[in-house]
Amino acid sequence: MKIAPKNRVQRTLVAGAAALTLLASTGCGAINEQATTKSYSASDGIVANVGPIGLRNVMVVAENADSAGRILGTVVNSSDSPVQLSMTGSGSTATVTVPADGQINFEDEKNKTTVDRPGAAPGALANVTVRVNNESAEVKIPVLDGTLPEYSSFLPTPAPTESAAPEESPAPTTEATDEAGA
Repeated sequence: MKIAPKNRVQRTLVAGAAALTLLASTGCGAINEQATTKSYSASDGIVANVGPIGLRNVMVVAENADSAGRILGTVVNSSDSPVQLSMTGSGSTATVTVPADGQINFEDEKNKTTVDRPGAAPGALANVTVRVNNESAEVKIPVLDGTLPEYSSFLPTPAPTESAAPEESPAPTTEATDEAGA
């Protein structure tokens, strides 16, 4: 049986239209970068790697640029030996030893780590040198304050200052006068 040329042209046009539709619907994925292939910090802290140490969601919580700040986040050691980690910024250094194949979660009270000064005001990024063994890297760590309720409990409280003991005031004296008898 012979196929008429008219039907062949129609079939070719329909097949071409289907191919263009298929390309149009999948073509964007072919040229655009896939978001799921990028590692990023889904929270307020940073993600960085220095040697065998991975910084995960690391940030500093402080009242202001000149007050004490508390480090939050987690550091993970992927090596089979303990690692000394130091973070230095704005003249303040925090040092911890991360156990072999272990991690330190700074939110835990037993791992509470503070710095004298965060090096930046809340809402800004502090320049910090992260040193692990012989390797170091410059990272920018966000500084937050207690505005967000999830961080307010982590703000370092200033040490109480000693004040002079209150002076005892003399007991009031009352003089009774007898005006009725006068």
